[in-house]
Amino acid sequence: MANNKIVDAIKSSDMIVRELLAVQPGEEVVLVGDPDTDIEMMQALAGVVQSVGAEYNMVIMPTRPPETSLTMTRFIEKGLEDADVFIGLTAASGAACYSPVVQRMRKKRGLRQLSMVLRDLDIWTKGGATADYAAMMKDGIRLKEAWSGARTIHLTSPAGTDLKAELGDSAPFIECGYAKGPGDEGAFSDGEVSLGPNQGTPEGIVVIDGPSAYIGQPATPLKLTFKAGRLVDIAGDMRAGRALRDIVDRVEGADNFAEIGIGLNRASRKEGKFEEEKKAYGTIHIALGRNTGGYGGTVDAQIHIDMVFYNGTVETDKGFLLKDGQLAV
Repeated sequence: MANNKIVDAIKSSDMIVRELLAVQPGEEVVLVGDPDTDIEMMQALAGVVQSVGAEYNMVIMPTRPPETSLTMTRFIEKGLEDADVFIGLTAASGAACYSPVVQRMRKKRGLRQLSMVLRDLDIWTKGGATADYAAMMKDGIRLKEAWSGARTIHLTSPAGTDLKAELGDSAPFIECGYAKGPGDEGAFSDGEVSLGPNQGTPEGIVVIDGPSAYIGQPATPLKLTFKAGRLVDIAGDMRAGRALRDIVDRVEGADNFAEIGIGLNRASRKEGKFEEEKKAYGTIHIALGRNTGGYGGTVDAQIHIDMVFYNGTVETDKGFLLKDGQLAV
């Protein structure tokens, strides 16, 4: 049965291909999904790619369990050696976003990457997808400048978050949709500035009262305790806690504190979908698991779990970045 949402998907696809990625005639664009991907998303993108004179390649890879959730097929990985643009749309895993092969091709060949993993057609056409991306990029630049050069960071929230970590020489990176230059990466919908703390330094408590990747929205907040950068205790919502414990027990390195991100998208909705909410203005997300690549670490885990909390404050030794969920720069 035809899905009439394809009409709105075409509008989003046009902005992605022409503005955010600036796809040029003759370029090779690879679109990777899995059996859970809304196929209309791939079709809409392919149509716009073709309309600008570029070549599209649509590939479906298998669904991945958590312990192999960042592994694509050898066929896809080999094909990226000749691609100019890579758009990841896997809906069951983050394989097409966090794959080490994609990160390597970005550095080696200047592959441009846009992530739409773990998203559905609804996220693609509403909320954060409708934001003013040019204005959001200006917020991203200001936040990156205020964050750069800081050496310590302190996260707090009314729900009980109280965590400190050290920061190194890795620069915060902006993800506000645009990936026009060689090696650039973005997402859609998008809107955040992120940084990986020095590995092994996060200490304290993070209370997750928003949604998380692979887990969803907890009925009651999850209280996570970290020591020397590792998750050592999970308390709170039993269902969400069991789901997280299962992943941590099965996937080596999934207990590693990998990332801190601040959302900037003023159009994003707060309706329990983590990929939408982690981009929402004023939210904070942390991530567990893989921290190689742009996060500056060495934990090569097969998973990266984003987890959102609300109304937080972020303070560095340079000053406040966020106060009670409001940008402070």
